[in-house]
Amino acid sequence: MLKASIIIPVFNAASYIEETLRSIFAQSFTDYEIVIVDDGSTDGTSEIISTFADPRILYLYQTNSGRPAVPRNRAIRESSGDIIFIFDSDDIMLPDKLGKTVELLTLAPSAGLAFTGFACIDESGKIINPNFLAPYHTLSNLPKTQISDSGFLIKSHAALKGLASANYLGTSGVAIRREVFDTVGFFDEQVRNSDDFLMWQAIASQYDFAYTPELYHHYRVRSGSISLRRIEERAPGLIACVEKMKRYHAHDADSIRLLDEKIRRYHFEAGYSHFSQYQLRDARRSFLQALKKRLDRQTLRYLALTMLPASVLSKLKHLKTLASN
Repeated sequence: MLKASIIIPVFNAASYIEETLRSIFAQSFTDYEIVIVDDGSTDGTSEIISTFADPRILYLYQTNSGRPAVPRNRAIRESSGDIIFIFDSDDIMLPDKLGKTVELLTLAPSAGLAFTGFACIDESGKIINPNFLAPYHTLSNLPKTQISDSGFLIKSHAALKGLASANYLGTSGVAIRREVFDTVGFFDEQVRNSDDFLMWQAIASQYDFAYTPELYHHYRVRSGSISLRRIEERAPGLIACVEKMKRYHAHDADSIRLLDEKIRRYHFEAGYSHFSQYQLRDARRSFLQALKKRLDRQTLRYLALTMLPASVLSKLKHLKTLASN
């Protein structure tokens, strides 16, 4: 029987870590360890974890790294399981997640990674999206081979091509065979966000994926999460990450075009956010970067508007508001 390692990076997770751990201990599959790497918490996270006397918990503390990949990689290196479950400190495991995922990978020996469906909850635990992946056309349109009643195999080339369009994996829904890290390396510690999205592509370039649409965790959407920060704050990290993704799609011109379009869109969205705050120099810089990827009238129009004084733009915005009322 395969042993599982559940790796959980934590940072100021005192509000949720107890519920997360209890959801793991409620699993029917019990041959696992939990490797928690605390990335410099200051809110009592360690005290809550210490109330659990279960010997399967390995708790490690380190000074804050500021990069999600750093505690993730340390946890992987310290783990001993055959299958590494990636899990976030505020998410909730649903019944049979571990056992069903291990079973799925057993049925798919060519798969280096397995992932599952999931629902979204808010900070209070209320379900706000009952099936996050259901509307993902990229995922539903990928060619799949059925390997069990609810399990499917996605071949490497199809999984990789799909990832150029969308990130159709939820991080806490992912389990990875240990030997995969020997082949593709660890999470990239240089990128500020989307290190998981980059890793999925590294794995898809070498291995098949196994997938079940069954829901096996609740993903908690929090107001302070990285994904909800303003786009101008996130854009540089996202762009750097997408540039790195290109290495896995070098021989697929269509995928490269899709990735360049992502980069263009991030530049434009950052420029528009700066523009709406009258940060015209920063907006102009972002719009120019977007135009390097593709010329389009909308970006050119906004670039031209950045040449006007902020006072003029404010008056134009006021007039537009009056005209629309």
